[in-house]
Amino acid sequence: MIKTKYILILLTFCATIAQGLWINWLDDEGILVVDIPLILLYIFGRKKLKLAPKTLFALIPVIVFMLWVHIGIFFAPNKLYFRQETVENIRAMLIFIALISFINTKEDLQYVFLGFAIGATFQGLIAWHQWLRGPVGLGFLGEQPGLGWQAQGTFVHASVFGMYISLLSIFNYRMAVFLRPKYHKLYVAAFFIGVVALYASYNRATWIAFATSMTLMFFVDVFRGNAFKKRSAKFIFIIALIAAAGAARYGADIINRFNDAEDSLESDRSSSRKSLALDALRIIHDHPIVGVGLNNYREYVNPETAGTKLVHCSYLLVAAETGWFGLALFLSILFSFLFIGVRTMKSKDALLSNIAAALVTAIISFSIAVLPSPDYRISYVKNHIWMIFALILVVAKLDYHLSTKKKVKRVVKSSGQKNSSVGLSGKRDVESFRLHVPPIPNIGPRHLYE
Repeated sequence: MIKTKYILILLTFCATIAQGLWINWLDDEGILVVDIPLILLYIFGRKKLKLAPKTLFALIPVIVFMLWVHIGIFFAPNKLYFRQETVENIRAMLIFIALISFINTKEDLQYVFLGFAIGATFQGLIAWHQWLRGPVGLGFLGEQPGLGWQAQGTFVHASVFGMYISLLSIFNYRMAVFLRPKYHKLYVAAFFIGVVALYASYNRATWIAFATSMTLMFFVDVFRGNAFKKRSAKFIFIIALIAAAGAARYGADIINRFNDAEDSLESDRSSSRKSLALDALRIIHDHPIVGVGLNNYREYVNPETAGTKLVHCSYLLVAAETGWFGLALFLSILFSFLFIGVRTMKSKDALLSNIAAALVTAIISFSIAVLPSPDYRISYVKNHIWMIFALILVVAKLDYHLSTKKKVKRVVKSSGQKNSSVGLSGKRDVESFRLHVPPIPNIGPRHLYE
């Protein structure tokens, strides 16, 4: 029997590879490498813990959103494009359901983040090579043959790679600085490799998203008294020194990257963000209720912008393809999971509290990054944001069952003390009470970090 922990590591690592088996019915790669560990997880995973009751509300917009976006099958002009996106949505939902169902201990959760660290290190080192020397030659993993000046790992575009590596760098930062998990040195290395790789992507949107979300969470940590504890202050100081050195060496390059930002945003060129946004608003105005159908945005673009066939704003894209109601559902999903994550940050368990903080930071970063770029529909982006949503529910679930278990123990202990002097009758009362207490599953050792 394959252990779940190895499947979880494989699942999170393989999510970086969008290569697979071509299916003519889809005119696309319908079965990906990530589907193998996903299937194994459904075969060998064991569902034990129920979700925390106060988090179930978040599933309502998820279910309604997934039903709503697929009514486009009745009117989408290009059914092939629609089928391709439907397959991507099914995969994302299967990953979402698998994670919330089969992660039942803090140890399971730790192995998920270990897989993230391995994946970030792997992709980060590829990006380093692309930045310093050029393509590695991993076309069979999806590396693009004609790489330009932006590193992108094995991803389809630098903006997508930037999104991926920024989200995982947030995770690795939290694990390296505030916790001492197994393989702590790997998390430290993965964070520094990831940050350099993020720079090498030269993607402005993910730079801004990463910097903004990390700065915001840093002030939250200062307010909560976590930032300058002995354990974390040393690493934050080292990171600050390296950041200062990096700014001195590469600050001019970063500034130069933003020199043409205004022209890219505001110019009258058909490919400017302004022109693309206006074209998207035209499509939304013409199809405000149900949109044009999943993956059919390209069928309605202005001929002048047909070369790009995208809008460079995932919010406008969702509204154009699913209508204003679809966008409202999408935003409600973001806010619902953000709310659960913020509430779970109050957990008394250090591991769960810090992972919740990392997931909240990741959602904030994602929400900022998809404003100008990249496309939410891209497989890498979609799979990882739904992983993050699932992990929010998992952390809340583990915290709920851990706190419930502690409460039951306190009640039993208190009842035992009160009845210790009443003789046999009192002992029977305690035993009777214990028999009526529902069993609380074991979610793993209290501390998995040193």
